[in-house]
Amino acid sequence: MQGLLVIMMALIAGQVTGHPHGAPTTACNTMFPLHKHHPQTSACPFETRPYQTEIFSNSSVRIALHNLGMLSGSSSGSSSSSENTTDSFKGYMIMAFEVPSENAVALGTFQVSSDSHTINCHGMQQNAATHSSKSHKSIVHLTWTPPEDFEGDVIFKTTYVASKKLFWMNQVSAPVRVRLAAAVADEESDTDDDNTVLIQNDVLEGKLIEQVAYLESREYISLWAICSLFIVGFTCAVLAKLILAARAKKYSTLESI
Repeated sequence: MQGLLVIMMALIAGQVTGHPHGAPTTACNTMFPLHKHHPQTSACPFETRPYQTEIFSNSSVRIALHNLGMLSGSSSGSSSSSENTTDSFKGYMIMAFEVPSENAVALGTFQVSSDSHTINCHGMQQNAATHSSKSHKSIVHLTWTPPEDFEGDVIFKTTYVASKKLFWMNQVSAPVRVRLAAAVADEESDTDDDNTVLIQNDVLEGKLIEQVAYLESREYISLWAICSLFIVGFTCAVLAKLILAARAKKYSTLESI
């Protein structure tokens, strides 16, 4: 009788906690926690916040899943076991989707902490993350890495489970822009090429100026040499004329004697 009571208590506990070790792969398509209750339609008290709004396809983005009260300081981070508490969440499931995300496959891979683990959805590896225990959580950090060849906008969808009766499905984060790393490298290469062309043009222009200056200096030297020769020749002609005139005058004087 006592053994039967223990078994019954275990079954009840299992029903209350739902999936204490994380969402099953059967939840990949809908992100529904498979509880026998309807999801909440009120505002979700939890938020999925990427720490960056833009990354490259060869990098990662860190994500926080947390109670909204942490931003205003109103949350005490309590680990109360009340069935109706919204200060913390027990379970979650998160995936990344390209925008628009209708009928899309979850993208990228997650790296998680010790209190979480990844699951494989839609035939992909580690493209979803979920909790590993039913402990109360006020904040969870994860890291998401996009596919290397992906470029576009992604959003993160998260289902939060505060209790068996309190859960919010498909809570959407702010978008994150993923830029293709190869395209960025090509842009930088084009910029380097443009700078190289500019430098080459500057060098050629400098050489051209030097050549023009050299030719101008040679022209000036040639002109100076011609002028010098002209001046010397003119001077010599004048001197010769004066000498001849002096000799002619001397001979005429001698003849008159």
